[in-house]
Amino acid sequence: MILMYHKVDIITPTIWWVSPADLARHIEGLKDKTFVYLENYVSPEREVVITFDDAYENVHRHALPVLAAYRVPFEVFVIGERIGRWNDFDSGEPLTRHMDLAHMDEIAKAGGRLQWHTRTHAHLPDLSDAGLEAEMKVPPDLAHRFPAPHFTWFSYPGGAHDDRAVALAHRLFAGAVSVIDGTLNDRWQLNRITVDRDTAITEADILHILQRRVRTADEH
Repeated sequence: MILMYHKVDIITPTIWWVSPADLARHIEGLKDKTFVYLENYVSPEREVVITFDDAYENVHRHALPVLAAYRVPFEVFVIGERIGRWNDFDSGEPLTRHMDLAHMDEIAKAGGRLQWHTRTHAHLPDLSDAGLEAEMKVPPDLAHRFPAPHFTWFSYPGGAHDDRAVALAHRLFAGAVSVIDGTLNDRWQLNRITVDRDTAITEADILHILQRRVRTADEH
């Protein structure tokens, strides 16, 4: 299974935040599974990938110590034009700063992998072909500063994608993740489990989620 987090802090003002204690409890609840990077992910039943969308500074401050203590791999998806800036694109959420380059350096040194979440967090199906390519291509300066295995995976903003975006992801990346609009076994549109303030993750919880999603996929 692939878990998707957003913000981590001691105070959780909206549903999109979890506390460091929550994160530790989730890891403990899955201790019988193997934590892996996306590039090594092959078994939804036996393996766990921890991902963070949007690369918020609070992930560096509050999640990184927990992840380092448990020595688990993790992936952070970066919005290029938000590096070191505020999340004013995210209406309804408290103003929150994104990681700057120094934070990203420390994430990489600690074993986290930085991945790409578009240039501006645009809704990809609305873009022209040229606009889609501009959003999805990693800028050369970032690719140079953080060479592979960084920036080899892609996260569709909001999980939204169309055939053009998937085809471009095939060309530009080793794989890509969605939210619920993808599939369990397509490397360029892998589904993820959204983790929020109210999520309680144990082995039984995950089994129930996976079974429900398999049933939903079969119905369609």
